[in-house]
Amino acid sequence: MMTLDNWVSHIDNWYQTQKHDQGIEALVLGVPDEVWGPEISELQSKAIACWLDACLRVFHFERYSQPDKAYQYLQLAYSKLQLCACKSDTELLLKDWCMRRLQNLAVLSLEFCNQRPEAHWHTQSNQMIESHVQFMAAQSWNEPRNDDQDLSAQCH
Repeated sequence: MMTLDNWVSHIDNWYQTQKHDQGIEALVLGVPDEVWGPEISELQSKAIACWLDACLRVFHFERYSQPDKAYQYLQLAYSKLQLCACKSDTELLLKDWCMRRLQNLAVLSLEFCNQRPEAHWHTQSNQMIESHVQFMAAQSWNEPRNDDQDLSAQCH
């Protein structure tokens, strides 16, 4: 497994060359565990954002030619962010970032499933809705925050 510094260096190189088929999937699958917190540094912040972007790039690249693979990358991103958000020791700012991205990934997943003509995608869409609603309710993330949880002044 790569160190965080090494992984960020590799992803930076990938961004400079912009060759989809040359290593982006390996970078997505080989992301170091330290990316997921619990504390977040500037380097980790960059890494998690780049990792999510890489997942979305694979999704967009494969969405028409390999829809199952494309959806798997969406679900990988969703599950990693969900796991990060569920950890009790995750910093609040990181948890909030993950929860916001989870909302976006849920919408993207539903749009993708509903655009597919095959029936199993509609079943997948319904399952996604149910599980996302249950997850968000369990996290109580859409409920009003206490004053000690006010992130509006901290997040940009």
